Amino acid sequence: MILLDTRELDHPVPLEMAVSAFKKLHADEVIHMIHRREPIPLFEIITKNGGRYLSVMEDEALWHIYITRSSTLHLEHEYV
Repeated sequence: MILLDTRELDHPVPLEMAVSAFKKLHADEVIHMIHRREPIPLFEIITKNGGRYLSVMEDEALWHIYITRSSTLHLEHEYV
């Protein structure tokens, strides 16, 4: 798992970090991004490029986003 803790970073750095990590992601890997917001623009990029994601709100200012290229990995079962 690749961990990206972007809670303290300002836009567009979290988006750039996530897109860069996604480009290098192997099919069986998962990115775990910790963010203070739900990064909707990132989701559009991920889905347009054949990826999948799961976004989980822990509280109002803490989100856990899981990103993969795998079509068989069940994010909901593994990370919720």
